[in-house]
Amino acid sequence: MAIARNNPYGVFNFKVEFGNGVTGAFSEITGLDSEQGIIEYRTGDEEVAMRKLSGIRKHPNVVMKRGIVGTDGFWKWRKQVENGQVEDANVRTLVTVHLLNEKRETVVTWKIKNAWPCKLSGPSLAAGKNETALESLELAHEGVDLE
Repeated sequence: MAIARNNPYGVFNFKVEFGNGVTGAFSEITGLDSEQGIIEYRTGDEEVAMRKLSGIRKHPNVVMKRGIVGTDGFWKWRKQVENGQVEDANVRTLVTVHLLNEKRETVVTWKIKNAWPCKLSGPSLAAGKNETALESLELAHEGVDLE
């Protein structure tokens, strides 16, 4: 359950847990979204304005970025998908994102259901730059719930 307060929480204090045992820390997460498709409809005896009905739920992919630290757990997980093992045990998994307060206590939790790595990107390398080498993990999933 989300814990309310008067001033907003910072975006920099969070942790991620993977239900299949894969581990990793991230510097950025995007795509914790909920979206509903819209069906425009009009019967012949109504005014000229369209009615808008609720359509199919859409689940945009969640993207997680992190600095490369020399582990290959995400690459092995992605390889299972490449080998057609998406329906095998521990490939689709629950991913939990916890927003933390200043005391590192969970204040909001997002649960990403049946997530699996649909894309894994290595860093953009350039000899003339002095930046952190980042990799990006993109997760397909079947919905995000807020606790």
